[in-house]
Amino acid sequence: MFPLELDPWEVLKQHIMSDYLNHEGHELTLRALYRLYGEAEEERDFFSSTTATSAYDTFLLTVAETLRDSFPASDKSLSRLLAEVPYLPKSVFKLLECLCSPGNSGKDEKELQCGDRVTQGLSAVWNLILLRPPIRDACLKIALQSAVHHSEEVRMKAIRLVANKLYPLSSVAQQIEDFANEILLSVVNGDHATGRTETEGSSTEFQKDSNLEKSSDEHSSGSAIAKEIASDTQQSCTSQTISSSSISEAQRCMSLYFALCTKKRSLFRQIFIIYKSTSKAVKQVVHRHIPILVRTIGSSTELLEIISDPPPGSKNLLIQVLHTLTDGAIPSPELILTIRKLYDSKVKDIEILIPVLPFLSKDEVLLIFPHLVNLPLDKFQATLVHTLQGSPHSGPVLTPAEVLIAIHGIDPERDGIPLKKVTDACNACFEQRQIFTQQVLAKVLNQLVEQIPLPLLFMRTVLQAIGAFPALVEFIMEILSRLVSKQIWKYPKLWVGFLKCALLTKPQSFSVLLQLPPAQLENALNRTAALKAPLVTHANQPNIRSSLPKSVLVVLGIASDSQTTSQTQTTQGQLVPCQTRDASKLDKEVVSENAKESSSAS
Repeated sequence: MFPLELDPWEVLKQHIMSDYLNHEGHELTLRALYRLYGEAEEERDFFSSTTATSAYDTFLLTVAETLRDSFPASDKSLSRLLAEVPYLPKSVFKLLECLCSPGNSGKDEKELQCGDRVTQGLSAVWNLILLRPPIRDACLKIALQSAVHHSEEVRMKAIRLVANKLYPLSSVAQQIEDFANEILLSVVNGDHATGRTETEGSSTEFQKDSNLEKSSDEHSSGSAIAKEIASDTQQSCTSQTISSSSISEAQRCMSLYFALCTKKRSLFRQIFIIYKSTSKAVKQVVHRHIPILVRTIGSSTELLEIISDPPPGSKNLLIQVLHTLTDGAIPSPELILTIRKLYDSKVKDIEILIPVLPFLSKDEVLLIFPHLVNLPLDKFQATLVHTLQGSPHSGPVLTPAEVLIAIHGIDPERDGIPLKKVTDACNACFEQRQIFTQQVLAKVLNQLVEQIPLPLLFMRTVLQAIGAFPALVEFIMEILSRLVSKQIWKYPKLWVGFLKCALLTKPQSFSVLLQLPPAQLENALNRTAALKAPLVTHANQPNIRSSLPKSVLVVLGIASDSQTTSQTQTTQGQLVPCQTRDASKLDKEVVSENAKESSSAS
């Protein structure tokens, strides 16, 4: 029978650790520990019991620390020993805490900062949770504390253990879920660094008590564990000022919950619920996690339910989810139907349709096109690319020509779209000259010129086309000639643009101007004085002059005829009688605007 003095135990410990494997260190350690445990349990007297307990604690801790320091992290000797000893004292729990959450104590733990050592500690904790139910809660707390560690490397190792191996266990699943939810809500409430509760010290929880593993298997709530760890984290970070809105702190508190969402998809709704109330930093963390999370979940039933009825204030989050679901993938018919119903019934925001735009029919896209133009310019530009690229399955939703024609089909008054939005949309198209080519513009203008009435921005687009593609000038002359036949002067706004175009394209436009009736020609020359002198020179050429009617020559001042002049003045006085005053004001505005656009386009 061994005496209870420490010296023999020290000799035995040195013998065991000198060659743990060859000296059957595991078996000898267990024999010694069970002997000491038996001495402590007999309680023959207080001194003997206390001495045996102290010897047990010291012996086990020394062997455990030596195994930790002497063997590689991949070695299982420490995990095996802790699983088979009679009981685990507080000192061993502290050892596991230091392994799983390095840096949380004030001691120098450089050797323990190695990621492999963290894995070693977490592996031992997992083993204990599986094999020793009475201390399951204490070990779970260590794992959860590591899952919200300030070091991302440590945190992610713990999260993988908790989400992949512990959460599937029914005995601890609810505690893990409660804890993750509590930490998540603490970010929203801003109390994750201050939530403290009066709880028994760890010495009470982990104190040596032979009844610890003999008691009933009671589980503490995940909420209580969360509050304890929040308090512990604050104490470990007293040297730092961690703001509740910092990205790193939000990341620390939310990563575990996101990991659990991949295992239990119904948890994802909570992210949508809290989104409205979170800070910008928290929102940034949420958006950072969404792509990986959504790709993992996919178009599941749970996610479709969230999309069909999103919590208030979660629009931006919803849109990111929809973009992620459709990025590089063909959305399911159920997803497209869910989004359509949402737009038609609850969320009248065109942005939620953009992710599935390439998968809608052409008629559907044309129907909502004015609302797309009404988006902020940067979003319209992104949508334009989305529309023109379409999907790999069905190709472009609209061709470039159809896009421009649709833009010109917008009536600001009828559709409730500001005119500037429409002009900005045109400009966005002209910026992409590799897509909206010379051929595309010719096709568009050729169709627009036949519309009745002519589109409001038709002449503006003609001017932009000339600036972007000077080679179109001959084609533009044909367009102008057709406009003369359509009596373009009857449309004051378009008439101003027509004259501006004629000025920019002289001398090619002279033949078109000479097609105007005398009254309209005189009106044109009065409005645009810079045209008169070169036009007269052109018309005075013998071959040109001979082909012109005398009334035109009179307007040009090449010939004189009092009767013709009188008739011309009478006709001119009847020109657009109800709009003369408005046209005069409009001429100055549009000519000024077009001059700026033409110079910038050139």
